[in-house]
Amino acid sequence: MERAFRKGYLEIDFRTEPFGSIGGLLLRSTRLFFSNLGFLAGVTVAILLPAKLALAFVLYVLDVPSEGVLSYFVMDFGDLIFSALVMPAAIYGLVLNLRTGKPCPAGEAFRWGWRQWGKTLWNKFKVEITIMLWSALLIVPGIVAMVKLIFADTIVAIEADRESEVLERSRDLSEGRRWRIFLALLPALPLSLAHMYATLRALEYSRWLMVPVDSLFSVLDHWMTVVVLLIYLGLAGPRITEAAKRKAA
Repeated sequence: MERAFRKGYLEIDFRTEPFGSIGGLLLRSTRLFFSNLGFLAGVTVAILLPAKLALAFVLYVLDVPSEGVLSYFVMDFGDLIFSALVMPAAIYGLVLNLRTGKPCPAGEAFRWGWRQWGKTLWNKFKVEITIMLWSALLIVPGIVAMVKLIFADTIVAIEADRESEVLERSRDLSEGRRWRIFLALLPALPLSLAHMYATLRALEYSRWLMVPVDSLFSVLDHWMTVVVLLIYLGLAGPRITEAAKRKAA
């Protein structure tokens, strides 16, 4: 951990699988997800549940209707802020598990997540605006923009201080592979739709019901986090590893 803080990035000094078979990728992603489910659930719920409950309480005190557009917008904006802490913490833990084969201590993950929170939030905001603007034209350009920028969270969490042009880096990594990346992410679409539907339905009944429902689906959404991480490692990992070897030599 201290080494990552000194260097300002996470070292990929372990063997990575190339981005080859999509079926193989999804199988490895599922295994990694379930082997780290306890860690991912702990990190996600520890941040999202109290933060969302606090936000729901503020809306309750201000007498904002739970089924109104304003309530949904505020909670969604809160998601953006809180997930900017969850994502680098979760990715740190996954990388550490891939390196050592052991579960990541939550304290280490939170510390790295807090370090990367501001940069993650800023880049998340830029990604959301970019996708929204392209989606305003047609659905397809919005999907293309999403695939181009899919690695933003992972780049901030891993490359950290070494990369300042996060969105451009994501575009470069996805160049020439966007259809395959889209196909690899397609199985996560039903889960995303179920998350949206369940959250909206829960919000119709009570904002207090929406909070645990949303937190539960946020844990399940980390399956996509794992898929994106393994695609990233398959594309960038070999080059990062070779660069580290040359530097050591």
